[in-house]
Amino acid sequence: MAVPGDARSVPSARSARGFTLLEILVVVVIVAVMTTLGVLSIGVLGGDRQIEGEVDRFTDLVQTANEQAELEGRDFGIQVMPDGYRVYVYAARRQRWEELQDDRLYEPHQLPAGINVLLELEGKPVLLAKPKPGETPAPQITLYASGEAAPYRLTLQRDTTPPQPWILEGQPDASIKLTKPSATP
Repeated sequence: MAVPGDARSVPSARSARGFTLLEILVVVVIVAVMTTLGVLSIGVLGGDRQIEGEVDRFTDLVQTANEQAELEGRDFGIQVMPDGYRVYVYAARRQRWEELQDDRLYEPHQLPAGINVLLELEGKPVLLAKPKPGETPAPQITLYASGEAAPYRLTLQRDTTPPQPWILEGQPDASIKLTKPSATP
């Protein structure tokens, strides 16, 4: 039996009605803000998407050029410069490297500002320089018509401390071994 004035016997109006719309909206906004911050922090801490995009572009270019070299029976070459790279094809009749004309895939590619590129051939660093106007230097990376390639090691990174290098190691079978930067603790 209920005793008048006993709070346990009669449910209060506040506890029986549940949550208000305002309280639910506040919780939804808090959850949305926390989710947004989590997604943004994963993007910021998850790596450099710009360098990752450049690595993907370069590996796709090498794979396509290698396949085209095998199909056409002619050698392709890639000249790496301090701020980008360009593709050449070897013209056997003229015995010289020439740029491919009218092919968007093989147009000279400029790397975004702030990305440094390092190239090693046979374990030795290569001094990268821009060609002079009208000059067609021999490319450092060669993709042979036989499906083979000259081994190389290409590093893309930013000036950060510590550096976060993406390393592409070209194999003799023209495949690329990719080493991503290690996650920072």
